Amino acid sequence: MRQFLRRLLPAGFRGQVAGILLTGLALSQVLAAILYMVLLPQWQRVLRPELAVAKVAMAVQLLESVTPGERARFASLWNERDFALRYTPSVASFAGRRSEQPDAELRAQLAGRLGKPLAAVDVESLTGLAPLSKRIEVLLREGGMLVVNTSVGLPTRIGLLEQVALAAFLVFAITGLWIWLTWMVNAPLMRFAQAAERVGVDVASPPLAEQGPAQLKRAIRAFNEMQVRLQRLLSDRTRMLGAISHDLRTPLTRLRLRIETDRAATEKAKMLTDIETMEAMLSSALAFIRGIEEVEAADTVDLDSLLQTACDLVADLGLEVEYSGLPRCRYPCKPHALLRALTNIISNAAKYGSRAHVKLRRLPESGFLVDVTDEGPGIPDSEKAKVFEPFYRLGAAQELDSQGMGLGLTIARSIVLAHGGTIELKDHRPHGLRVEIALPEVTAPAAIA
Repeated sequence: MRQFLRRLLPAGFRGQVAGILLTGLALSQVLAAILYMVLLPQWQRVLRPELAVAKVAMAVQLLESVTPGERARFASLWNERDFALRYTPSVASFAGRRSEQPDAELRAQLAGRLGKPLAAVDVESLTGLAPLSKRIEVLLREGGMLVVNTSVGLPTRIGLLEQVALAAFLVFAITGLWIWLTWMVNAPLMRFAQAAERVGVDVASPPLAEQGPAQLKRAIRAFNEMQVRLQRLLSDRTRMLGAISHDLRTPLTRLRLRIETDRAATEKAKMLTDIETMEAMLSSALAFIRGIEEVEAADTVDLDSLLQTACDLVADLGLEVEYSGLPRCRYPCKPHALLRALTNIISNAAKYGSRAHVKLRRLPESGFLVDVTDEGPGIPDSEKAKVFEPFYRLGAAQELDSQGMGLGLTIARSIVLAHGGTIELKDHRPHGLRVEIALPEVTAPAAIA
């Protein structure tokens, strides 16, 4: 039932609020209509006092306007199922002189409407017949008596107790539906707030299910993506610290051994090489940290020119690069950070894949796609995810460049993700590697150098 109501409600938050209001209004009208239809047959059989007085007055006026001999016939013509009239010439059974009648108010209304003395009118409640059944007797001019049997109800359709009960039922029914439907809208928002508080304590908490209005689903989707990026960032930091401690341990051990064995003077060049290696490691680690922590102002640039600049920087190193782009591609980004990421990817393709081919295309929806392909041996599927880890390098890369630290792709991925994009490694046919960088248009890229 709950899922059925969710499908009936509009997707947007404003639409759901309007749907709840209209549903509550419609329910109140339906309940009122049902009660009216249930009570209508009874209302039709039971006259309200003013209507009963009017009908009796009309009958009295009719009978008094004809001769006594015709009164019985006219009374029979007026006779109805729920309003029975009978004319009797004898008034011996008239009981109008009784005192303290329970229907004194109705009797007084009849006497006043007919212009007769109170002693000429009598009203008696009958038991064992229809509910609220009354026997009304009126003395007529020129002799005779009119007897009317009908049901006379309260001045209002329903009594005070029934009115209170009906109002209470409507209030509780509509309030219950209101609370239920509002909870359907509010519950996902409460879960979203709880998930946000939980992530502040445990970033590895499970993602939040996308439920609720369309705007809230979009916020939950963005929140889950943010949580994944936080998890990836913390994982990268942990791996980076572990790699630094592991890689620094070897040259430090060599330095300690040379100093303790008095070989420091004879192996000074080797010691300087170890120190330079450690400095390079620390510089790469600091560059990686700066690449994530530093803040750069966003700007709208020509992505075609930015890619051309990255290709030129790689070509200046003596590497082969081929570029084909699109003119006038305006894109909001962190220019220096994105240039750094693109340069790292293009230089890797040209260095380890003989030649880099760079293409710029538009995405079907919005944004751009950068394709970087090379002519190298490619990367096995089992290694494609690992090359993004800090300080992880393939064997072939270590042989071609022993000075690298394995942080180029890690930094590039962090920058691309901060721009709301994605980076994927795919096989290039007949051989080589394809790097696809999707850069959707965003109004404010994340703070990143």
